Amino acid sequence: MIFRETPAAPMEKKCMRETMTTALLVSMGVVMLSGGSVGAAPSDEVIEESWEMAQVEGVKVGFLHTTVHRIAAEDGKRLRATAELDLMLKRHNTPLRLRRLWGAEETMGGKVVGVFMRQGQEGGRQLVLAGRLEDGRMHVRIDEGRIERWLRWGDDVVGLYRLEHLFQERKPKPGESWTLKRYDPTYNAVVTLRVAVKQREEKLLRVELTPEPLEAPGIKVQPPPEVWWLDERFAPVRRQIELEGLGAVLLTRTTRETATAPTLPRQWADIGLKTLVSLNRPLPRPYALRSAVYRIQLSGVGDPASALAHDDHQEICNRQGDTFELHVHPVQKSPRRPGSETPPADCLESCYFIDCGDVQVKELARRAVGTEKDAWAKARRLERWVKQNMQVDNATPLGPASATARRLRGDCRHYALMTAALCRAQGIPARTAIGLLYVEKGGRPKMGFHMWTEVWIDGQWLGLDATLGLGGVSAAHLKINDHSWHDTASLTPLLPVSRILGKITVTVVRYTAPD
Repeated sequence: MIFRETPAAPMEKKCMRETMTTALLVSMGVVMLSGGSVGAAPSDEVIEESWEMAQVEGVKVGFLHTTVHRIAAEDGKRLRATAELDLMLKRHNTPLRLRRLWGAEETMGGKVVGVFMRQGQEGGRQLVLAGRLEDGRMHVRIDEGRIERWLRWGDDVVGLYRLEHLFQERKPKPGESWTLKRYDPTYNAVVTLRVAVKQREEKLLRVELTPEPLEAPGIKVQPPPEVWWLDERFAPVRRQIELEGLGAVLLTRTTRETATAPTLPRQWADIGLKTLVSLNRPLPRPYALRSAVYRIQLSGVGDPASALAHDDHQEICNRQGDTFELHVHPVQKSPRRPGSETPPADCLESCYFIDCGDVQVKELARRAVGTEKDAWAKARRLERWVKQNMQVDNATPLGPASATARRLRGDCRHYALMTAALCRAQGIPARTAIGLLYVEKGGRPKMGFHMWTEVWIDGQWLGLDATLGLGGVSAAHLKINDHSWHDTASLTPLLPVSRILGKITVTVVRYTAPD
C-alpha cells in the first residue's frame, strides 16, 4: 500500500499499497508471524540450534533462528523443528517488526506427523494453523477449527529437520537433480520442489530449489525459488529466499550474538518504497482517466501476458516476446447485458476475510445505504461511506472485515475487503482486485501495488476504490487478478503480485484525458 502525493488530488494523503507483503507471507511483507509451538507439549531437550543473519541488499535486517527438540510421544521419541524469522523493517517510514514461525513434527525415521504455523500482527488477531496426520491424510485446522482441510499426504513429504540434513545424507555432486515434496503453510499445500545442484561458488556448493506452480482456489500461484550454499560437510551455511515486498533476503549462518545484534532504524529497508514502479511520464488527473495504453515488459515469469488480467477492464494486445501492450478502459455502468451470466455464488457468501454476516458489518451497511434501492447507487454509497469513515493506518493488522468494522482503520486491503463485505451484506455480489495504481512520490510518476473492490451490477463487474471514493476506478488502475476470498484463511489471493514484483517495467504509450 502506498500514500498518494500527487498534486492532481490535493486532499489528505491517501493509502494505496505495496501489497501483500506480508502476507502473507503468508507472505512476509505486511503480516507479522509470531508465536510459539502450536499444539505441542513442552520439549524434552534441545538437540540442535542455529542462527542465521538476514540481509537485504547488504544491510542486516534481522535473523532466522532454528531449533530442534526431541520430544516424548506415545509411540516413542519425535523431533520438533521450529524456525522463526524476525525482521525489523519500515513501511512508508513506519517501523514494522515482522516475525514468522513455522515448523513440523517428525518421527525419528523422518516421517512428518504434524505441521504448524502462527501468524498475526502485534495487537491483532492471531491466525493459527495446526495439522496432525490421521489415517494417511494431514488434518489441518485453521483459526481454532473455523476452517478444516484434509490434505493428501505421503511418507515422501520432507519436514523442516529432514530437509536441513538431506544434503548431508545424499552428498550430491554438481549436475545432479531430483524432486522432493515439502509442506508450505503459506499455501497450506504440499509443494513439489525441483532440486538442481550447480557448481561451487567460493568453495560453497550452490543448490537451487524451484517450486512447481500451485493451483489454489480461483488462482494460480508460483511460490518463490530458493538458493542454498553448502559447505564441505554439505550443511547449508548460506541461503537466499524471496519475501514479498523485500525481494531477495540473504541468510548467513553465524553466532547468536551477530544474528541478534541491533540495527539502526535508518538502516531498515522500506518495503513500501521497494514496490514502486517508475513511469516514463506523469498522467494528468489520473483517477479520472477514461482510457490508457501502457507498454508492459516482464521477464523471467514464464508467460508474461498471463501475469496481468485480461477482462472487460483491460485487454492485452501486440505481444512480442516478453513485451505487450495493456489497453485499459474501465467498465462504465450500462443497462443489463442480454444473456449475461450470474456471478459466482461465493461472491455473495460470508467467508473468513469478507465476513458479511457479522452483526456490525450488516448494521454499518444498513446505515450507509439508507433508503436507497438501486444496487449500483447502494454500492457507490458504501464506497463513499468507507472513504469518509475509515482512517489510513499502515500498521493495522490485516484480518476479517468484522475486525475492520470495529476499528475503522487500515490500508487499501482493509478498505477493499470492508467495501466488499458491506456490499455483500446488502446482497450485492463483490470481490477484490489487486494490481497497480498511479501515484506520485517525490514529484515523480510511479505505479504502486494496490487493492480495490469490484461489484456485480446488471451482468458486469464494476470497480470501486474506497481509498479514493470517486464512485469507480480509472485507467490508472492496472489489474493483476481478482478473488472472492471464498474458502481461504490466508493471504494467498494477494500472492500473484509476487510474480511480477521487481520484474515489471511500465511505459505510458498514450491516454485519453478526462473531459
